[in-house]
Amino acid sequence: MMMRILSLLAFALMVCGAKGQTATATQDLDAKYATGLLPVGTLPPDLIDALGEKHPIADFHGRCVVLDFFATWCGDCRKDMPEVKKLYQKYDMEGVEFIGISFDTNSEVLQNFMDKEPIPWRVLSELKKMKESQMAKDYHIQWIPTMYLLDTEGRIVLATVEINKLKAKLAELKKSNMLVAPELAGQDHAPQYPGGVQALMKFLSSNIKYPVEAEHYGVEGRVLINFVVETDGTVSDAKVVNTELKNRLSDKKFSKYSDIDKYAMREQGEGQLKEEALRVVGMMPHWEPAMRRGQSERVRYTLPISFKLK
Repeated sequence: MMMRILSLLAFALMVCGAKGQTATATQDLDAKYATGLLPVGTLPPDLIDALGEKHPIADFHGRCVVLDFFATWCGDCRKDMPEVKKLYQKYDMEGVEFIGISFDTNSEVLQNFMDKEPIPWRVLSELKKMKESQMAKDYHIQWIPTMYLLDTEGRIVLATVEINKLKAKLAELKKSNMLVAPELAGQDHAPQYPGGVQALMKFLSSNIKYPVEAEHYGVEGRVLINFVVETDGTVSDAKVVNTELKNRLSDKKFSKYSDIDKYAMREQGEGQLKEEALRVVGMMPHWEPAMRRGQSERVRYTLPISFKLK
């Protein structure tokens, strides 16, 4: 994903992390830290960049939008970041727009943080202190992280400081087919094998040849292959990322071999299954590429390939 930083919004919010120090795990943190946020049903203000130009919320109409207010110096923000990434990975291809709004005042610190993470969604920052930020006033931000979820018409459907509530609301909207407007449905999707999953399984079963030594040593299980589906549907950069394999070298017929010999047999059998999985992936026809915002996009895909002995 291309990572873009636009100048918009930031302030030094020194109260970050206080909620984690004073609230117990059983408390509703929104009841303590989100009471002043914009109410559900509100049309939120437009975003404003460092040049004073407006970025209308209406530009995102037709898609749900997650606004994530954070700062690199905020411990609670950094703690929630992995969960935000999981939500992005799950819902970006469903059409949901993610926008991070940083309250950092140092562009170099922010950029270094994003390079280290990295953050795949767009991040906006005005690089101004809280008292100078119109956005902080417009969105009534009191604590961070704070998250707003907007519906396809740009209205607020959730304002929270709790990542689990955002997760639950997104799941609810997905179940109701409300993440994108009907006219945009199906525009964004992950890469797809031509003919679907059944066609992919048929291709694998028809082309996999069980290696002789792997079969003899009873090596079977799954090999996970990660590859890139390019914008034209071609497959590239395939590699083994994990294996879930077992063998039958403990059977009586292998008792005459030493542990060193068995180790070498196992390594040989596993290596052959990995090579075969990569060979078959290299034979695959062009996929239908991933689509994002109406354009094909280069993405990585992980495919488990199973080897099962009769």
